[in-house]
Amino acid sequence: MIRLIFMAFSIAIMGESPVSEVEVEKKELKEITIIDSDLLAIDFCGEAIPLSELRIAERYQNMIRNYDNPTFRKLMTTTKKRIKVIEPILKKYGVPADFKYLPLIESAMNHDVTSHRGAGGYWQLMPSTAKSLGLVVNETRDDRKNLVKSTHAAGKYLRGLYKQLGSWTLVAAAYNAGPTHILNKMDAQNRDDYFKLRLNSETTRYIYKILAVKEWFSNPERSREWGSGNVVGRIADFKTEQKKAEIQLAKATSDS
Repeated sequence: MIRLIFMAFSIAIMGESPVSEVEVEKKELKEITIIDSDLLAIDFCGEAIPLSELRIAERYQNMIRNYDNPTFRKLMTTTKKRIKVIEPILKKYGVPADFKYLPLIESAMNHDVTSHRGAGGYWQLMPSTAKSLGLVVNETRDDRKNLVKSTHAAGKYLRGLYKQLGSWTLVAAAYNAGPTHILNKMDAQNRDDYFKLRLNSETTRYIYKILAVKEWFSNPERSREWGSGNVVGRIADFKTEQKKAEIQLAKATSDS
C-alpha cells in the first residue's frame, strides 16, 4: 500500500494545536512524499523513475499492461538463454545490465528482422552504424545476425552514447531517435532530463518499453499490481491531498 506521509505541519492542518504554536515553513512542502519501498522503487540503470508524477505513472502503467499478454510471456521463456549471453558482454563495455532487454523491444530477439529503413539483426543496427563498429554487412554476410558479435558492437555504441550524453535514459532515447536528434532537442529546450524533454511519441514511449520488459522479467508481482491495481489512482488521490495541504500551509503562513 502507498503510505502518505505528511510531515511536521500535519498537526496544524488537523487542528490539534494552534497554528501560532507550530513553525510552518514553505520548505516543508518538499517533505510531503509518497513512501513506498516497492511500488515506486523502479529505476533504469540506477536512475530513478519519477513515478510520483502522475503523467509518468500513467505512461508506465499503460506500457506494463501492453506487455501483459501471452505472446510476450512466451518470448520471456524462449529468450532467457540469449539474455544470459548478452549481459557479460555489455558489462565488458561498462554498459548497465538493464540494456540487455533492449533487443526484445527492438527485434523481439529475432535476428532475421529488418526494418523498412534497413536496420537489422538483434539490436536493429543500421548498416553504416554496424560497419563503423567493426561488423561485416554485405550480400553474403551480416554480423548483425550474430548475437555475440552484434552485442559487442552494441556495447561499444552504447558506451559512446553515454560519453556524449551522460545519462543512461538519454542514451536509450538516442538509441531510438539518434544522438544528433536528442542533442538538438536538449539544446533547443535547454533541458537534460529525459522525462522533461518534449520528444516524438515513439521516443517518449521508448524508456517505458524497456522498463516494462525489465520489470516483467525481474519483478512480475510488482508488475501485476501496476497493471491491475489502482496505483495510479492512489497517486492521483495523494496529489489532491497534497494540493489541499499547500493551500492550508499558505493560509497558515499568511495568518501567522
